[in-house]
Amino acid sequence: MAVWREIASSAPGRQQRESLEYFDAQHAQLVAMTTLLFSIVGTAMSFVAMFIPGAIALGWLPAAIAAHLALAAAAVWAWRRRSLLRQACVVGAGLLTLVVITAGVPPAGINFTMGAALCVVAGWGIGSLAVSLTATRGGVLAIGAVFIVTELSCLLLAESIDIPATNVGGLIGLVTVLWVLCLVFGIWLVSSRARVIRRIVSIGRAHNLERRASETEAARLRDARLLHDTALATLSLLAHSGVGVDPDTLRAQAASDRELLARLRRGESPSPRASGQYTLTNTAELQLGETLEAVKNRFNGTELAVTWHGSGQLGLAHAKLDAFMHALTECVENVRRHAHVSEAHVTLSDDGVIVRGVVTDAGVGFDPSQIPDQHMGFRESVVARIEEISGTVRVFSSPGAGTTVVLEVPK
Repeated sequence: MAVWREIASSAPGRQQRESLEYFDAQHAQLVAMTTLLFSIVGTAMSFVAMFIPGAIALGWLPAAIAAHLALAAAAVWAWRRRSLLRQACVVGAGLLTLVVITAGVPPAGINFTMGAALCVVAGWGIGSLAVSLTATRGGVLAIGAVFIVTELSCLLLAESIDIPATNVGGLIGLVTVLWVLCLVFGIWLVSSRARVIRRIVSIGRAHNLERRASETEAARLRDARLLHDTALATLSLLAHSGVGVDPDTLRAQAASDRELLARLRRGESPSPRASGQYTLTNTAELQLGETLEAVKNRFNGTELAVTWHGSGQLGLAHAKLDAFMHALTECVENVRRHAHVSEAHVTLSDDGVIVRGVVTDAGVGFDPSQIPDQHMGFRESVVARIEEISGTVRVFSSPGAGTTVVLEVPK
């Protein structure tokens, strides 16, 4: 119970609860199988001993065979579904087998073979219940009661056939050892269950911590991308004194940034359509035409003229379309900031399998292998966004030869 209180206090998630339930079912099956194995082994050993010449009077052999088969059947019945009634049947069948064995003492008296048969039936045929009854307090009390009944039965049966006192002591001692073996094995199974459950709980806690850390890191990157693609883009224009940018466009973009930052302070989670134009609604609700218009409007009034080619309809799911358009916008923004050209070309295509966006300029170019890891504009705002939707980014550029960026996203 303490283990399950610990599980409840840890508030495991659905996957962890399913793991615990699966393990508990498997553990119960293991306990039941182990109990059956002990009982069947003890019954089989005694059954084989009955066929050794001189072990039992021939007239009692059929009854002994029937009693052993009844004990085996009771063990199998109790294994199929554990209940007090079925376990009581195992005890009853075991005691009946002991009575039949002692009643069939041969004329020469009890021998070693019969003594061994009595021990394994009492110690394992009945004692196997100690494996499955150690899990609960009531089960432990039942074990004590069944053990006392078994030992008293062995004593009474030994006296009924006049076994010497020294042999009686050995018989009782061996039965006790076999019972203790079953009990120790049952305790080990119960303790291993508790250890494994605690390990599952600890793994679940570690998983939750890792998930929260991943979510925090994802939120940090999302916020960094948001600031990079919005407020920092406006600041870069201001840093260059707005040269080449229409004043009204610059004012509108700054006003949008101010509204965005104010809403962020109020705890809202905005989703920008594009740098310089923001909404607090999910961009998944936008149609492609509206999204393209938002991207085009972003660069209207700037020194960069963007020429659009290709399809006006892209068959992407809303979440993928949102990430694709953000990455495409950032590619064009990089052209405006770094390529030192006044013209860029964007080509969109959809072949039914892959949606492709190509951004081309004839600017100064660069060496893609030399992009610093901390360069948010490319590593996070472009590559990470596309990779998160299972897409790929290819860059073709060299110093003085312009740049072509290919974004490909599977549908």
